[in-house]
Amino acid sequence: MTHKGIILKLYKKGYQTPDIARMTSHTEEACDRYIKAYKKVEKLSRTMNNEEIAHILGMGKSLVEEYIRILNEEK
Repeated sequence: MTHKGIILKLYKKGYQTPDIARMTSHTEEACDRYIKAYKKVEKLSRTMNNEEIAHILGMGKSLVEEYIRILNEEK
């Protein structure tokens, strides 16, 4: 699992950013970036395809697909 996946798994379990940062040896800023991007992708994925999401958010399609995989892990 990637750092991003670990951080988001902890976030989905209800951990707060300072705790996630400490547990993963990342900065709070990095954790918050992953979480904010995840939330945006999650919201847009309800009505858009991956290419549209990538374009709107200025992300690469592969990054969007990674967030979607993480999102689908919880289902």
